Amino acid sequence: MPLNDSQGTKARRPGLRWWAVSIPLQLFALACWGSLLFGDESRKKELVQQQERLTRETNPIGKVKVLIKISEIHLRSAGQSVKKGDFTAADRDLVPYKETIGQALETLKSSRRNAQKNPAGFKEFEISLRKQLRVLDDLKSHYSFDQAQTIDAAIAAAKAAQDAMFAELFGPENTGRRKEKDPSRQLGQKQE
Repeated sequence: MPLNDSQGTKARRPGLRWWAVSIPLQLFALACWGSLLFGDESRKKELVQQQERLTRETNPIGKVKVLIKISEIHLRSAGQSVKKGDFTAADRDLVPYKETIGQALETLKSSRRNAQKNPAGFKEFEISLRKQLRVLDDLKSHYSFDQAQTIDAAIAAAKAAQDAMFAELFGPENTGRRKEKDPSRQLGQKQE
């Protein structure tokens, strides 16, 4: 709204339009900067909360669900490090990711549950592994050949866990991954 100055001419408020545009831009910039600055802190806090929850959990399926969340936190952190070009930090997150996947697999195997009759936990783990393998493959495309050892190990661990889940859920005879019991058949020789 124009103002009248002492000479009767209309004067404009300086910067009114600038503030109308500037405030939303400043808020957006603050939100982006804050997520970059506090993203690591919130991820660490979330990781600590999940680890505390894991220590309290007594049900093996509940433990696996918490371990899935922990593995996703490590994978997100590795992804953020790769975006920044810090492959060393990404590798530091991929090592506990691999250990968490192994721990979840071991927890399911030691639960002695029949996954074909009661697939709870087994299916969730396999689905999360499928999603995580896509993320890992995408992250690997950013690595150079000589830097890819840690991510290759993480991918191998996730694929091995996924294969184990397929075998548990569908039975080894239905996965196409069964091993022949007769060594002569493995070599392609016929028995007489």
